[in-house]
Amino acid sequence: MDNPWEAGDFSRIAPSALIVSELLCDEIPLYAGQRVLDIGCGSGNTAMAAARRRTDVTAIDPVAPLIEHAKRRATVEHLEIKWEEGTAESLPFADAAFDIALSTFGLIFSTKPNASVAEAARVLTPLGKLVLTSWREGGLTDQLFDLCEQILVGDPMLAVARKWGRPDEACDMLGPHFSRIRVVRRDFLVRAIDTKHWLAGMKMFLAPVVLAYEKLNAAEATEWDARILELAAKFPPAPNGTLFTHVPYLEYHCAK
Repeated sequence: MDNPWEAGDFSRIAPSALIVSELLCDEIPLYAGQRVLDIGCGSGNTAMAAARRRTDVTAIDPVAPLIEHAKRRATVEHLEIKWEEGTAESLPFADAAFDIALSTFGLIFSTKPNASVAEAARVLTPLGKLVLTSWREGGLTDQLFDLCEQILVGDPMLAVARKWGRPDEACDMLGPHFSRIRVVRRDFLVRAIDTKHWLAGMKMFLAPVVLAYEKLNAAEATEWDARILELAAKFPPAPNGTLFTHVPYLEYHCAK
């Protein structure tokens, strides 16, 4: 497996987070005609949100199947987007090629954050902006990643991603390339029929969880099921008893 995000199928759960991309694009805000790059585009949520705002969008991701899924979605909506396969650490674009660089829960999983931030800054114009999102420390997703990290010992991906959930550490990574950083705090609503249904989806589709469970034998997997379900049960359910959890995340708005 060349990239850990080839595990599972992120395209099956990404649509539920589309609102993150829509809110992000309006918070900036994007203007028609701007040149926009979506870094770690996955199955296309943010690239498509930007294209709906009449911007000139290029999207890049290292996982070819996710790009193909994104292309199909964009075709249905008649959105014109340029798609590229590649990594955040080595963007195949000229200096100052874009007005805005976006990344919703994409760049944060780069195991070379300094290189990725430097590349994002390089491809932006002098007045360009980088805007990215990360899961905030202490929320359900962050705590789930903490449990996965305990299994994937020595794997840097989750350790780096969780740093982005701590604004002080995130600003340390962004500071060498961006002089102005604004942090917006938001909540994402996670919904499922119940905690078991939520966990089953994570185990099938979310790469860090899929990879963690691949390390476990049957008895260990049962034990970790119980631990993760115990975590999810800490959050109050909806009035009808279903899973309905506010998961905090951060937007970093960065200008040179």
